[in-house]
Amino acid sequence: MRKILKLIGKALLVLILLVAVTTIILAVRHNILSKKDAKKVKNAYGEFYRLSTGEDVNYTFYDSPSEDVAVILPGFGCSSTHYEFDALAKGLSDKYKIVLYEPLGVGLSDQTERERLSENYCKELHELMCHLGYQNFTIIGHSISGIYSLKYTQMYPNDVKAFIGIDASVPEQVKEAKGLEKPENMVILYGLLKTLYINTGIQRTLTELSFKKTLETIPTITDEKDKENALALSCIHQLNKTQLAEINDFKINAEDGYDLKFPEQTPVLYILSNDTIKTSSLDWEDLHSKLITNKNSKIVKIDGNHYLHTSNLDGVLDTIKGWNYN
Repeated sequence: MRKILKLIGKALLVLILLVAVTTIILAVRHNILSKKDAKKVKNAYGEFYRLSTGEDVNYTFYDSPSEDVAVILPGFGCSSTHYEFDALAKGLSDKYKIVLYEPLGVGLSDQTERERLSENYCKELHELMCHLGYQNFTIIGHSISGIYSLKYTQMYPNDVKAFIGIDASVPEQVKEAKGLEKPENMVILYGLLKTLYINTGIQRTLTELSFKKTLETIPTITDEKDKENALALSCIHQLNKTQLAEINDFKINAEDGYDLKFPEQTPVLYILSNDTIKTSSLDWEDLHSKLITNKNSKIVKIDGNHYLHTSNLDGVLDTIKGWNYN
């Protein structure tokens, strides 16, 4: 029995050493490649605008014969609005001139030390849209940007022609949240992911192995250079300091919106994921319906996961194009 226990102990020790050595190798590799990737993607796409606060934000403009303008806002943890929403932007090119916006901490935009409060986010977006000369536009927001968009319509109600939410977040989901959906638990979870999954290089390795499948959900990315840049950004931008600050301020931003509704002048189209409705502990549809005041607004439920713009692109496009709020 003692010999067996010794053998088991030695085997466990060897296993622990192998895991430790592998983790160190992956972490060092991740650090080296991240520096190379950052240089590679520095000016990969889009245009830059310097905010009055000194940071640069990146945006990509898709022209269209249409006079209507829409700005697309990403969800939390997005590595690149430009790449993740490319297919959606091109699919809507007959309906809108599109601005793909990369908030601070996303894609090629700078990181920042300033708080990621909704008010700051909205001021930054408003400054860019004024620079571009657009003051009557539709906001298309995924996930967490639903909360920022709600705030935006309070701060600049005359700027927003309509809002389209793609499985968008709503303030009261924080009040109703349970388990891992509670903001304080999300902060802990993402902190652990940053330390144990991303900094160790495990996330990079798994992303590299699965990225071909990821690209299949964005059929418009066909250029090999774009594929390389999209992969690089997916490896270097996950849960950076600005994104971690954003999730840390999520509860504050949600609570700030508890008493808000979209203005009566603003038609709203919520496109909700059937997967989210089934798996969430929240009454997802009801939480969204409470925010709507315009009579031409609509809630549509379609198949697909939370990332509807990649899991059911055609469904999202058909829903947006088929919505007539005039």
